[in-house]
Amino acid sequence: MQTALRFIAVAALFFGLSAAHAADWRPEKPVEIISGVAAGGALDIMARAMQKIWQEKRALSVPSTVVNRPGAGSSIAWTYLNAHYLSVTSATLLTNSLTGGNALNHNDVTPLAQMLSEYVVFAVRADSPLKTGRDMVERLKKDPASLSFGLATTLGNPSHIAIAQIARPAGIDVRKLKVAVFTASPQAMTGVLGGHLDIMVSNASGPLAQIEGGQMRALAVAAPKRLAAAYATVPTLKEQGINVVAAFWRGVIGPKGMTPAQIAYWDAELARLAASDDWKKYLADHQLESDYRASREAKQFLEAEYAEYKTILGELGLAK
Repeated sequence: MQTALRFIAVAALFFGLSAAHAADWRPEKPVEIISGVAAGGALDIMARAMQKIWQEKRALSVPSTVVNRPGAGSSIAWTYLNAHYLSVTSATLLTNSLTGGNALNHNDVTPLAQMLSEYVVFAVRADSPLKTGRDMVERLKKDPASLSFGLATTLGNPSHIAIAQIARPAGIDVRKLKVAVFTASPQAMTGVLGGHLDIMVSNASGPLAQIEGGQMRALAVAAPKRLAAAYATVPTLKEQGINVVAAFWRGVIGPKGMTPAQIAYWDAELARLAASDDWKKYLADHQLESDYRASREAKQFLEAEYAEYKTILGELGLAK
């Protein structure tokens, strides 16, 4: 899965853009950054970080605001787009259509950028007999139903897919895995801490406070290299001989049918945002990893992810 950490040199992007082309279009009305989740959710926090930086730097020629349009797996937000609006997006842009949640997918919007990744972590209670990701795999080989996993917020999301990615190469029947789905990550964490579940699978920030406090341990991170802070001593799955990288990625999209001039404008603005010190601080403060890709590469990324998700969700019995 193409979620390896990458950052494209902004200088190269700027020299590659046609300045005259980019100058052909600018927003004429206030720009709304649309969040498909309620205030306080991960996508909302990202949208507000973008808006704050643009506003403080006066980067755009018009005002910008964040608008929340939660519901239907963010599809309400994505159908709200017009030429002056952007939306932050996640893997649900792809998985919703594959699982039958709604028909809208990456072909119904204009990919403008991939901005960041938050890698998946496998965490257990501090006194768990499981010590490593390899221990987890060996247990599943003997009995796929011998371990229970807790995740949020839906089957088929990156946490669920990460479990399947680990199981498939080891010859484990993914349909026999025991997976409990909760409406929020803290509920899955409570299940693990209470001894009702074996493993919490979530984004890295989910169990961070409990890992720092010693109540939980991370077996592995599904990142291309080790993470920082409390995860600095936690080996990646790859270090443990499990060739899996899995992340909650987030990007930016616009409406379908944007012109080359509109795309060029947002390519320049989003590249500048991704290179800014304020954006880097936002990433560091939230345990996020830069994974910037401009519009053309973002489109290729979404197409590859869609094909991978289709295969895995089919094996999980979730694809419609």
